[in-house]
Amino acid sequence: MAIRHRPKIQRAQTEPNVRKVFEELVVPGGFQAELVDGEIILSPSGKRLHWLLIWALIQRFAQHSQWQCVAEQTVEHPGFQDLPEPDFFLVPKTADDPAHDAEYYPADQILFAAEVVSRSNADKDKVRKESLYAKFGIPLYLVIDPFEGQCVLHREPRGSLYDDKRTLPFGEPIELPAPLNITLSTDDFRTYPKRDARRDEASDGGRPRAGTPEAPSPPEAPQEDEEAQTD
Repeated sequence: MAIRHRPKIQRAQTEPNVRKVFEELVVPGGFQAELVDGEIILSPSGKRLHWLLIWALIQRFAQHSQWQCVAEQTVEHPGFQDLPEPDFFLVPKTADDPAHDAEYYPADQILFAAEVVSRSNADKDKVRKESLYAKFGIPLYLVIDPFEGQCVLHREPRGSLYDDKRTLPFGEPIELPAPLNITLSTDDFRTYPKRDARRDEASDGGRPRAGTPEAPSPPEAPQEDEEAQTD
């Protein structure tokens, strides 16, 4: 599950301090760190399918020479202290300048961002990142949910909200409007396997699930007649 750390300080006075803490943070192996809404969030690495869905996006967009595909990199917006790390995003392909090697990717140049939902970060991707990316002015934000088997496309950012949201099941093509103007295929997007009934029952304290007949109780042992007992 995600680990959150919010320094107990007044945010208006100390946001730069929170950022300093973030940039000096030693992140344990197998985790990623993000600074969202003044809160440092450590999330565990995703499962195999998480990366396969990111890789599917890389393969689809890499054939377009006008964009640079970036995965799991911190981004920075000049107007905000936040330092999120999208699973995938696109920026215009420009000349490779070594002078920028020590900088974060510029969030105000992102054309398209995508997040793959994990159990530990569903709220972050579906709510907090939506608000943050809208404030960044990212034109298109896609949430890929391998638990529900659907994608939610957010368009037309305004303030901290997207004015338009469209939900499509895996397998349906997604029309990505300007600034991309392409169709994204989701034919090979997969969902996580459903947990079997035994695991569900075990997680429910051993109680049978609805619609599952209970096992019959064992017969009670016969009791002796008190009058027949002798001292």
